[in-house]
Amino acid sequence: MAWPTPQEYNEAIQNPPTAFTDPELRSGQPVLTPLGLPRPITGNFASVYQMVCTNQRVWAVRCFLRDFDDHQERYAAISQHLAQFNLPYMVNFTFLADGIRVGGNRYPILKMEWVEGEPFLAYIERNLNAPVILLDIARQWVQMAQTLAQAGIAHGDLQHGNLIVVQGRLKLIDYDGMYVPALAGRRSHEVGHRNYQHPQRSEVTFGPEIDHFSSWIIYTSLVALTAEPSLWQRLRGGDECLLFRREDFVAPERSPTLATLEQMGDARLTRLAATLRTLLTLAPEEIPPVYAQFDLNAIRAQSPVSWLRDHLGGAQKAPSTASHIAAQAAPTQQGDASWLEDFIGAPDAVASSASYRRERTAAAASAALLTAAWLLIDLGALGLAAPALTIAAVIAGNLGYLGYRYRLQAEVVARRVLHRQLRTLRRSRRVLEQEIAVIKRNEEHIQRVHNQQISRIERALAAAQQIEQRTLAAENERHRRRIEKLQVRRHRQQQEETLKVQQIETQFKERITDIDRRLAAIGQAETNARRKLLEERRRRFVAEFLQRQKIEKALISGIGPTVKERLKEHGIVRVTDVTAEQLAGVPGIGAARTGLLLTWRQRVESLAWQGAPTRLDRNDERAIHRHHARLHDQLHKERDRLERKLAKQLATVRDKAARQTTRLAEEETKLEDRHRRQVAEIRKRQRERTTVLLAERNEIDRQAKTFLNELEQRRSGLARRQQQLDAEQSALDALLAQRKTLHFRTYLRRVFLLR
Repeated sequence: MAWPTPQEYNEAIQNPPTAFTDPELRSGQPVLTPLGLPRPITGNFASVYQMVCTNQRVWAVRCFLRDFDDHQERYAAISQHLAQFNLPYMVNFTFLADGIRVGGNRYPILKMEWVEGEPFLAYIERNLNAPVILLDIARQWVQMAQTLAQAGIAHGDLQHGNLIVVQGRLKLIDYDGMYVPALAGRRSHEVGHRNYQHPQRSEVTFGPEIDHFSSWIIYTSLVALTAEPSLWQRLRGGDECLLFRREDFVAPERSPTLATLEQMGDARLTRLAATLRTLLTLAPEEIPPVYAQFDLNAIRAQSPVSWLRDHLGGAQKAPSTASHIAAQAAPTQQGDASWLEDFIGAPDAVASSASYRRERTAAAASAALLTAAWLLIDLGALGLAAPALTIAAVIAGNLGYLGYRYRLQAEVVARRVLHRQLRTLRRSRRVLEQEIAVIKRNEEHIQRVHNQQISRIERALAAAQQIEQRTLAAENERHRRRIEKLQVRRHRQQQEETLKVQQIETQFKERITDIDRRLAAIGQAETNARRKLLEERRRRFVAEFLQRQKIEKALISGIGPTVKERLKEHGIVRVTDVTAEQLAGVPGIGAARTGLLLTWRQRVESLAWQGAPTRLDRNDERAIHRHHARLHDQLHKERDRLERKLAKQLATVRDKAARQTTRLAEEETKLEDRHRRQVAEIRKRQRERTTVLLAERNEIDRQAKTFLNELEQRRSGLARRQQQLDAEQSALDALLAQRKTLHFRTYLRRVFLLR
């Protein structure tokens, strides 16, 4: 079946009761992003979610992104092995084979204790100017490497992403590639971070030695940063590495990092670079462990602030036999050589004759042998060659025996003892001189390192002050820009308010002015309405009057019945039908009759207009007045409504502007408070940084003074010892002077001449 994607895990974990099989996780809630989604920490092999469960207990849920057949077997072996040791570097975990349900299928998860700590790279970068802390981390690193090895454990992917620092102590996470003895013979599912692993490591390489190379890389990086913090910027530390990258391991002869360490002029960094070059010539399984190079018992007993001892590691040390030789040759009292007198005894002026009895007996026997040889020659029993060889052999043997006896003489033995003691004293003296020279070099080295460290701290203090000033200046500039933006917003808001008020007032005042104009015109409109209605009434009266006047009933001079009949035949019946156009179409109607008929019409129309009403009746007057009174009331109401609406909208705009003004004022207050807090925080960090640097400087001064006092005490002790050796040498020289006549010729004279 397909393995879930990070998005599918996200969707499942949004509903813990249905996603998890573990009761505690089912009752928990994931930590969410600002968008309300679970917040994953996604790597190459898994996505990790933070779950807050009952009693505020926090767990890390590790959801795997790749499928391994022996997941459960591996984690079971790892869990069982870790349970036997309870190591302080590990995090408790439980492997749940069917821990999460995604899309109807169940998949394994790892339920781990959530540990709040600081990422390793961030911790290192924050403490670049605190060598005491970095050295303590390096010391912890070596201890952890040995502890894991003694437990038969190899993490498999030692790198910055799998390290966190909890209250100054190291913690290891991500155990996917861990080796324990129960997994011997298997292959690894991963080969670790490329910037920390030997270039020849493969999945086949899976044993207790897989951490050795990465342990060396991290230890070397920590020591290098302790000696020279600027390497972090120079070598782009923190960019998915401490200092080294895979390119440095693949082609060490072209490695800029190794070349930089060798060019720093620091003997320790040069040695570390040479060590790494040597390690890269070995196979991954041949790399020695980093802890094998150190006395871990001494490291455990060492003070965390031991930078000077670390720096002294590069100074020349006296031969290791110096103290042993000096102790062997040390007298009980200064300048007292009586112990030598007791050992060798005083020389005798003249040896007794009995002390040379053996030598003289041997000489007599030799003489007898030589005499016998010459007698045989005289008798002719032997040739000349045999006696000559016999004489030579006897002389050589006799001289050898005498030399042997000479060396056994008490005086000769005593002189040899004196010479041997004198050589021992001279060696002790040379050792003392070497130790004094070493002490002098160590003092110079301590003073030089002390000056370098003090200069570094002074530079750090000056840099911290400059950083504070720049940070304060930047914060002040940011605050000024924020305030300016706020002022621009306030000014824009005021302009918008003014423009909005003007728009509203313009909009409503135009309508109100139009209503006022219409109100002012109502009186004239009423007069016009009366006049118009009166004219309408008059026209209607005239029209009705004319409509009633028929030609056949009218008395028209010159127009008889015959003509009227003819006019009727052509549709001219009423006075309104009499027009020049219609009359022109009637036969027998000439110009004279046409004029008479038109004159009659004019006379009738004049009479009609004279009889038309000249004023409106009361009903019409009241109707017109009521109509315009209603219109006047409506306009007044409309005007009042518009004024109220205008006032309401203006009040709304001004209230909104007032709220915005209040918010801007509150925002300005918050900006001022934030600015004060930021300034206080910057100054607090500066005080803390300064306090740390001053404490470090005081500690450096104290340690330097302590070490210099120790060296001075050692120098004084060596000077006293040197005086003792001078006195002893003088005593030995005096004893040897008493025996300056002791030599082989004197011994032969005493043997053969009895004097």
